[in-house]
Amino acid sequence: MRNRRIRARLLPAALAAGLVSSAHAAEAQTPAVAESAYVTGGTFVGVKRFSGDPTEGILDGSAPGVAVAIGTLIGTRWDLQIGLDVAGFSATERPRDVTFQRETITLNSIAENQVLSVATLLRFRSASHGRVRLGYLGGLSFVRLHRRFHTEAPVGTPAGLIPRFDERVDYSAAPTVGLDMRITVTEHLSVVPGVQACVFRFADESGLLVRPRVSVRWGF
Repeated sequence: MRNRRIRARLLPAALAAGLVSSAHAAEAQTPAVAESAYVTGGTFVGVKRFSGDPTEGILDGSAPGVAVAIGTLIGTRWDLQIGLDVAGFSATERPRDVTFQRETITLNSIAENQVLSVATLLRFRSASHGRVRLGYLGGLSFVRLHRRFHTEAPVGTPAGLIPRFDERVDYSAAPTVGLDMRITVTEHLSVVPGVQACVFRFADESGLLVRPRVSVRWGF
């Protein structure tokens, strides 16, 4: 009788040990996909806000763009990414009237600008929640600002009243932060919505660039 009681007490422990051992064996037999690098491609909208009089804001605006990036994993929570963002030109128009020989002429001043950037970012990823995993980014962007200023005038306007075409290209390093959300679709494919922001400063301008985006990520 005593031996039966001992066996009865040991049976649950033996079953639990067997289940744990089976689970470990099954896990060992399941091939784990170890992702080491990835590429992404997507689109964004660049929202630009420059310093100066907010009622003028001749360089403020927004423009769509495309983004590509490559990255490599550093451990289970960190990855290093290098990305290129190429946006289109945004334009702001400002009409103004001038008087010439008692005649009023309306000139239309147009300011266009384009911001391109290359960013090196370090990303920390939080623990997964189902198919979703948040990422927190920080790093440095190298920004290229291309500005064009020209004026449209009615036919016959004296050339002396029309300002000359002006074009400038400047470069700046810009601290960058971001947040994204990786949504797993398949073993290698993910959709990654997010936003990045940077603060830049040139010789005569400074400002803020915010880019909400959505990308497709392929890991390998």
